[in-house]
Amino acid sequence: MASCYDLICNVNGGSEHKIWRIKVRVIRLWRSSYFKDNNNKPMIELVVLDEQGGRIQCTVKSIHVYLFENSINEGNVYMLENLSVALNSGKYKPTMHEFRMFFKRETRVTLVEDSSIPLYGFSFVLFVEILNETKDDRRLVDVLGVVTGKGNLIEFNKEGKPCNYVVIELENIEGGLKLRCTLWEDYAFMFLKHLEDHPSESYVVVLQFAKMKNFKGSVGVSNTTYNSKLFINANIPEIEDFQMRLKSSDSQQGIQFSQLSDHASLTLEEEFLERGVYKSIADLKEVTQNSVFVTIGTVKDIESEYNWCYRACKKCSLGLKLDGSMFYCKKCVAHYSTFVTRYSIQLRVVDETDSASFILFDKEASNFLKIRAYELRTSYIAKGGDKNRHPEEIDSFKDKKFLFKVQVKIQDMESIVPYVISISRLCFEDNIIASFEKKYQIEEVALIQDNSELLSQFTESSDLLKDNLSVSCDNGVDTPSPLLPTGKTASNMDSSVIKVLDVDLAEYCGNASFDTSSKCKGEMHSEQTIVRVAVHGDEQSAKKLRKVIKEEKN
Repeated sequence: MASCYDLICNVNGGSEHKIWRIKVRVIRLWRSSYFKDNNNKPMIELVVLDEQGGRIQCTVKSIHVYLFENSINEGNVYMLENLSVALNSGKYKPTMHEFRMFFKRETRVTLVEDSSIPLYGFSFVLFVEILNETKDDRRLVDVLGVVTGKGNLIEFNKEGKPCNYVVIELENIEGGLKLRCTLWEDYAFMFLKHLEDHPSESYVVVLQFAKMKNFKGSVGVSNTTYNSKLFINANIPEIEDFQMRLKSSDSQQGIQFSQLSDHASLTLEEEFLERGVYKSIADLKEVTQNSVFVTIGTVKDIESEYNWCYRACKKCSLGLKLDGSMFYCKKCVAHYSTFVTRYSIQLRVVDETDSASFILFDKEASNFLKIRAYELRTSYIAKGGDKNRHPEEIDSFKDKKFLFKVQVKIQDMESIVPYVISISRLCFEDNIIASFEKKYQIEEVALIQDNSELLSQFTESSDLLKDNLSVSCDNGVDTPSPLLPTGKTASNMDSSVIKVLDVDLAEYCGNASFDTSSKCKGEMHSEQTIVRVAVHGDEQSAKKLRKVIKEEKN
């Protein structure tokens, strides 16, 4: 005869039951600690599920962890006997049960085989119920939806600790409601890696044990530090059923994967003066892993050798490749007959430490120029514009100082330029720029202004090397790889590169290497600096340099 056991729905704090006995599956197991004392092991927390779908939280206190840590695993079914009962009063409640249970020294744990208890025990909450909340709710919820939007990975420091998150947008089927979902730390990296490794037409997501959060009047969900579980296009009945309903619904054609603004809820002051981590351009070029920073600089040139716009996929914004009479998107794995024109402008940006190429994409470019890319392209073509040049409107970036929020993405550490720097947010408000300069004690360097003609003589060659990069950004946009001019390579350019001996000047021009064995040397004296230049090359190059130095002296 089978042993009797209690159902979770009957667990209470009354005195009619002295010994509780439940048969349950462990659907979530994590460790947490409220102690700073290293002598205490982290507590083990469990959410367990019985055959009728009842869920309750169980806790193994630190003093008992050694008794049970090797006896319980997530996913298994156990008979748990002789647990104590207390009120469910935690900060965040993974179950709605009034009570929770605690293991005791006398608690017995027996592994059993029982397929009648579901593997996950989801309890999905409707989007409308979450969106109607007016304050934070301490209960943890399960949500299910298709991803219709994704922001960029955001990195910032909080109390000296690095933090990362990505915002996605989920949509249900029937009501067409959308829910903001924030994934933090490992959950963010897990999601982004899945998108990179598993291209798909759609991504159906389950976030189990998510917390509801009201941020600036908008209620959404996010993962917790320990409790939450994330499923993306997983082979589980709930997701497979959702995908089938998605394919058969009228909304299937209307669902598009869009790029979300990663700063929708942050003001410019918050973004650049409070949250952002500042690095100079020289420091940006020393970064060895994908990162997000804020910086300041002046746009000195538009790099016209690269296209200022590109053909983008309407669904994911990725660059399209012409394939016969159609356009192919490698991310969507699909051919399209039409495309949308988007900005991809390469700016040459300088500060007091160095210069670099920044790539400016559609949203921020449109915001500054006050015209969309397709409108500007149409107007430019109608005026008979040269396809090898850019419209004059884009020159409005030149000689202007901006604050940039940039993503540094490492491509190949062995290449001449191992990184790509793309702009995710642009600030051109004078008062914020002034506050930024004051905060970081940034001063304008006269070298950039006073010696611009001289600088142009020996930055031209080094820039050609530094600009040999391939653009592929986290915001889902690919553009053609810039190339060196015809006939120029890293090897055959070495003999004609103009190099600088003055330390500060050399840093500005890209940390050029020094050589004191040059055939030609020049000096330029001023009130503040002495600039010495050594040139590799023929006598004609030397004469040209002498002329520039003489003009600068006068």
